Amino acid sequence: MDNSRELDDLVGTYNIDTVTEQYKRLEFVSKLSNYIVLDHASVMELGSASGGLTRLLAQQCKRLVAVDGSARFLEIARARLGDTSVEFVHSMFEDLRRTDEFDLLVMHHILEHVDEPVQLLSKFRVLLQHAGTFAITVPNAHALSRQLAVSMGLLDSIYELTENDRRHGHRRVYDWNTLERDVSAAGYDIVGRHGLALKLFADFQTEKIVAAGIIGDTQLRGLWPLADTYRDVAGAMMILLRATT
Repeated sequence: MDNSRELDDLVGTYNIDTVTEQYKRLEFVSKLSNYIVLDHASVMELGSASGGLTRLLAQQCKRLVAVDGSARFLEIARARLGDTSVEFVHSMFEDLRRTDEFDLLVMHHILEHVDEPVQLLSKFRVLLQHAGTFAITVPNAHALSRQLAVSMGLLDSIYELTENDRRHGHRRVYDWNTLERDVSAAGYDIVGRHGLALKLFADFQTEKIVAAGIIGDTQLRGLWPLADTYRDVAGAMMILLRATT
């Protein structure tokens, strides 16, 4: 089975069209706006999946190219966005060949999936305009929810891959040290660090709390600045990069 078909087979394991995932995307775009004016930006999204973040970016940026290795995900994303000017590209990242440059590269919850993260990140440097921004998010090993799982005896270590991680094709769980090590080794300078999705409970538990009306938009947005204050234990890490000159 080729890698593209393996990705297609993973599509059915994902449930990323949830309230918690949408608020994480909204938080990501909100914090991204501190670094780049999207209205004027040419953007490449590496890993569009079902198009949730793609749609948010398309509503704001000047030009958007969305790349995914799964033809099934691209079909879902195209249907979700409808008739737009987004350029969808079916390609494994390792096989992607582009000569154009972008103001912004986005890799949202992708790096934990790839076999050779430093090699892949190095490859994408040529796609960045001078002073262009690379925005990356990954799950956080030190997330309160993972620490709680260890405390409850559900995990032996915060770095242990859960059954859900393995089902989704995760290769590793990052912390700030290992994430910064990989991006620096790939030739990038770090220009910003943010926490995303501060949470105590697992996503499926948070979904139930939201569905019960216990928390809603005010609380979920209220967690955004706290995710920066307590970024070491936020659910995910967001790092902003520029290519080393």
